[in-house]
Amino acid sequence: MLAIERRKRIMQHLFQDGRVLVAELSKQFRVTEETVRRDLDRMEKEGLLLRTHGGAFLAETSVSSDVPVWVREDCYLSEKKWIGTKCARLIQHGDTIMLDSSTTSLHIAKIIKARKQLTVITNSLNVIMELSDAEHIKLICTGGTLRRRSLSYSGHAAANALARYTADKAFLSCSGIDLTHGVTDANEEEAEIRKIMLHHAKQSILVADITKCEKIGLVKIAELSSFHTLVTNCPLPLQWREGLAAQSIILDDQCDPNKQYAATARCSMNS
Repeated sequence: MLAIERRKRIMQHLFQDGRVLVAELSKQFRVTEETVRRDLDRMEKEGLLLRTHGGAFLAETSVSSDVPVWVREDCYLSEKKWIGTKCARLIQHGDTIMLDSSTTSLHIAKIIKARKQLTVITNSLNVIMELSDAEHIKLICTGGTLRRRSLSYSGHAAANALARYTADKAFLSCSGIDLTHGVTDANEEEAEIRKIMLHHAKQSILVADITKCEKIGLVKIAELSSFHTLVTNCPLPLQWREGLAAQSIILDDQCDPNKQYAATARCSMNS
């Protein structure tokens, strides 16, 4: 197993259990404990975890911090696929859409790849690569400065490019959603790109799995009321449903019928 694959697995364990043990990881990956320690030390330097004697635990800020794309792409994978499926249903023939650099946007791109008469505007290198051979989709890349941590384009060039266009729908993710503090992000550059997409779309759809509820990131993107629709992976608590309804936000929190029990259990823990 390659080092990056081990680190992905470690992050999956951390998001699920909150902690990992060196001895257990050594047995699971069939590598020495020293190799595991080196992995954990490197991940601590990246701000992904905090080391303890014999293991590590998830840093409190990890879920809402600027987590590298190589970590995010495999976390809550089934939930993101389900959200992506629901978002794709909102896209109509002939639509022009904006996709941000989130891993959920990549799943949307994979689902709509076979469709025709669509225009996709994005700052995501992963989305660009996914749709690059879909000749029936008009693909517009913002260009700009490449952020390797997120494989996305940002900066003045990207912002200026986006500001030239208007889309029917923008699909935007975030680091945190809070009924009081609104929609926030962990990175200022990504937040600015999402703000522009938000203001240059007729409808803005907020996409977020349940883990982002009641989280607050570093930079505010917008108030929740700025969004037309919220798409998440399982039913939200009553307080959230009432709060969103009061702001006239359409909510799609239908569970994946194939994973309804697990999703509902997870939501109950967050209610």
